[in-house]
Amino acid sequence: MKLKSIRLQDFKRFSNLSISNIPETTKLVLLTGPNGSGKTSVFEAFNYWMGFARRQNHFDAEYHVRASAGVVCEASAVLNKIALEFYGITDNAQQSSAYNRKAFYVRPAYRHEPDFTSNGISKADEMLADSRRAGKLIQSEARVSENYQRIVGESILALYNPEQQDRTAAEITNELIGQVREAMKEVFGDLFLEGPGDPMTNGTFRFRKGTSSGFHYKNLSGGEKAAFDLLLDFIVKRRAFDDTIYCIDEPELHMHTHLQAKLLAGLFERIPDRCQLWISTHSIGMARKAAELNARYPGQVAFIDFHDYDPDQTVNLTPVNPDRNFWKNMFATALDDLAELVVPAKVVFCEGKRLGTGGRKPAFDAAVYSQIFAKQHPDADFVSLGGTSQVERDGDIGALLLKKLAPGIQTWKVFKVADEIEIIELRGAGVKVLVKRDLESYLWDDEILQKLASLNNQSDKAEELKNKKAALLNELPGKGKPIDDIKAISGDLYNFCKTTLSIIQCGNDAEAFARLTLAPLVTPDTKVYCELEEIIFSQITAPHTT
Repeated sequence: MKLKSIRLQDFKRFSNLSISNIPETTKLVLLTGPNGSGKTSVFEAFNYWMGFARRQNHFDAEYHVRASAGVVCEASAVLNKIALEFYGITDNAQQSSAYNRKAFYVRPAYRHEPDFTSNGISKADEMLADSRRAGKLIQSEARVSENYQRIVGESILALYNPEQQDRTAAEITNELIGQVREAMKEVFGDLFLEGPGDPMTNGTFRFRKGTSSGFHYKNLSGGEKAAFDLLLDFIVKRRAFDDTIYCIDEPELHMHTHLQAKLLAGLFERIPDRCQLWISTHSIGMARKAAELNARYPGQVAFIDFHDYDPDQTVNLTPVNPDRNFWKNMFATALDDLAELVVPAKVVFCEGKRLGTGGRKPAFDAAVYSQIFAKQHPDADFVSLGGTSQVERDGDIGALLLKKLAPGIQTWKVFKVADEIEIIELRGAGVKVLVKRDLESYLWDDEILQKLASLNNQSDKAEELKNKKAALLNELPGKGKPIDDIKAISGDLYNFCKTTLSIIQCGNDAEAFARLTLAPLVTPDTKVYCELEEIIFSQITAPHTT
């Protein structure tokens, strides 16, 4: 079972949420975002949908219905607020009851079983019955003892199976827990799962740790218990839930960053072929490991980012690439003020409103460069230092200070210069110099105007945009301005583009339009991008390299 899209309307935190375009090849979906952004609400929708599939009613009008939408008395009306689209299934009604029962397997964030001891054997419920499932994700659950009884019970059934009479109980038990033992070894290294002990007398999971043998489950650390719980439950349940979307809310709880990453890798490697694993996380360790898996297995990891969205408005999300802006948000969520201490590998000093200057508008050049190069150069940051002379003068000071703070960081400067001889001299000193008059000349390039028209399904109007630009430039000498001064005509050209293409929500002025609408069009498949990348990121040999 794999999800293609989701839509929630007036459900839990969301007024109108859609998550779409999840590739069919996806094995792992990572939901990231700050507290209160609605990640758990998505899992709650899955859980509520499953309740109806199992004919279980956990409806709570003050919990499931978005507060501003009013109280809905009919539980089925809430189900209509949840629209799920699965790959390979055109009509949910065509699914069998058994199919629906295994569609989702959800673990809430409240997972805690600090201790258990067995003094007897009890028959475990049918696995698909999932009798301990939390009706709402604010409820706590305990799965370790349940899975203990299931493993012991299955060992006894196998022991008395006429077809397995030549096998010992130890052999059968080891076969059942062998996969869990292997997973624990991968994640912890020095924590070895010995077995279930004697289930009739002080029975519990026993471990070997360091020089200690027969180490009782209750003596594990909180992080060890949390990871063991998830691995054990996942491995045991996947035998029955083999066509399922697994959901784990905040799997990183109680664990340090390195353990979080290992746990995610262990779970990812064990996802059945027809299944997906969805996790909601604030963890940098989980996100970093997911990025590594994405690089190793292209198309198998999807990142859904809830940062910078207002759930009270219409929210449309699709998988994103983990670019520099994504990581900034992750560090800001996880580290708060400490996020500012994260130093990039490269810093480019550029023109624009000086760092620390008041006002609401962002530094234009730095914002545009960051937008253009975030995906291909996620380890680079851009810092505005003011005008050309300030960049040229203060860039050296900035480079020296950064070298003291972070040895190994690379820094250099980029700005515009009109004089040809000065350009040659500056390049010889390692300064990056724009070939065109200014950054706006690249953003308003004919190639980008062509792409703007095409993306608005009006390719036939591209020539109108280019001709208008040429006409406005030809008027500049009569006004005492250089014929290539794009910035001087950007206001008129912005209004013409907006009117001609009937574009809305594209920025309130020419500067915002260039930053928000044109900059995203400068992608690696354009000549403009290649030219800028060559200028800014070509081999650094100057004294500013540190």
